[in-house]
Amino acid sequence: MHTWKVLIGGWALMCAAGCGHGEAVRREEPGEGLGVACARGDEGACGADESEEGTRTKGGTVSLRIWSLIAQGQFAEAQLLIAESTAAGLLTQQQATRMLERITLLNTRLGQIPATLQRVQDFPSQLRDFTLFQIKQQLERRDFTLATQAQLKLAEKLIEQQDRLMEKVK
Repeated sequence: MHTWKVLIGGWALMCAAGCGHGEAVRREEPGEGLGVACARGDEGACGADESEEGTRTKGGTVSLRIWSLIAQGQFAEAQLLIAESTAAGLLTQQQATRMLERITLLNTRLGQIPATLQRVQDFPSQLRDFTLFQIKQQLERRDFTLATQAQLKLAEKLIEQQDRLMEKVK
């Protein structure tokens, strides 16, 4: 009878407390607290390597590390890791292409956009030599010493959406 009470008491204690690893297993989205909200720039992008809840896909940890490097602006390291991971088969070619495209976009300088877009009203010419990554950092830090918030947002939009904006101009 005494063993029965101990077992019931232990079971009740475990049910009330839950498992001890609950906090450690919770997966945070990459990009939180990394400077730029998400390296890819679109909603849910950092979780794009997972197709369903609980389904493990190729290169899960590696892809998270790469997205983290991209969000921190460490593009050379990210490109090296992409090349190594793709060669080792840890990343699919599609994942690698998506990551490299994002690095290219973040490295795009405002002065590299088409001249047609550089003629828009209130074009922030003082930001011509700044990359999208640097502009995003200024917005995040609320550093408006070089340009106003509106000019920074315009510069960000011109770089990120240049294809769509060029279609509108034509």
